[in-house]
Amino acid sequence: MIDNLKQTIQHMDRLQAEQRYSEAEALCHQTINDLPSSEQGCIVQVSLQNRLALILEAQSRYQQALTAVHSAQKILETIKASLSPAIALSLEITTLSTLGTLQRIQGNYAEAEQTYQRAIELIETEGTEQYQSKRIQLANNLAIVYKYWGKFDAAERLYQQTLATLESQYGNHHRDIATVYHNLAGLHHARGDYQTAENWARQSYQLHLELFGSHHPKTIADGAALGSILHGLQQWDEAITYFETAITFFEQQFGSVHYDVAVNLNNLAASEQAKGNLSQAEQAYRRALEIKTQLLGESHPELAITLNNLASVLKQKGKTKQAKEFFEQARAIFAATLGEDHPNTQICQDNINL
Repeated sequence: MIDNLKQTIQHMDRLQAEQRYSEAEALCHQTINDLPSSEQGCIVQVSLQNRLALILEAQSRYQQALTAVHSAQKILETIKASLSPAIALSLEITTLSTLGTLQRIQGNYAEAEQTYQRAIELIETEGTEQYQSKRIQLANNLAIVYKYWGKFDAAERLYQQTLATLESQYGNHHRDIATVYHNLAGLHHARGDYQTAENWARQSYQLHLELFGSHHPKTIADGAALGSILHGLQQWDEAITYFETAITFFEQQFGSVHYDVAVNLNNLAASEQAKGNLSQAEQAYRRALEIKTQLLGESHPELAITLNNLASVLKQKGKTKQAKEFFEQARAIFAATLGEDHPNTQICQDNINL
């Protein structure tokens, strides 16, 4: 069984690396169903349920992904007392990490913060040196939560701590370094410091280009992130090129209903709007809104971003009644998910009042 399982896992790794997620999902389900109901079988199932959750997340199937990780938690709870401390710790950290990622994607930032902090605490109190790379990853993921939550200072502290640790271990030419560069660019973009953001973004893009080439998802994502920053610097033509490249890539990889397609459509629309191409902007915003609603539901802060942006185009086109309705929808979502004092909530309120 063990040899066959190792081969199966290796095949699953290849499918995921090639982004053949439907095949990886089918193989994962089949492997779970074939596992024996022994303690060893339960241990393997916890790992596979976490893997299944990430496969589903890559396809933007977030509710199903949450179901998978909750299954992992339930199984782990039933067998945890009989496991060795090392195995129990490893499985719990992995499961918490997966859960935190899904909570962050769905906009449940307070829950994601608690989940990541719990995982970090476990490593600090029960882990050994072998878990330090995982701790670095968890700290980076927690910083992402703080960025989306608007807690920028907390995010930057964690990013800088993570970067210093990685540079001491790997130097300046490593994929994890590029990830932190990317995240620092996103943080300064969120703060409106576009010059600093551009510097980090170009470093990240260049490093991913050197490591993976121009057609790798990380390089494409970096180009799209750089495009958003260039938009803030009013370099709209270059920004549009990056967004269009990203939309084409992600549609080819995942189909038209995917989170990354929606995000880049939203950003493309913003640059078209800035250039005065209002009809193209409205069309792209509406496509992004449709995809986000289908994937995230009707109360996610990511949906509110596109609602606010679409409303601004409609207002420019003289459709003031419809624009106000969208502004109000966006404000309600931001207030419920991020709070009354969050900058996005205030922006929507200002838009309503104008």
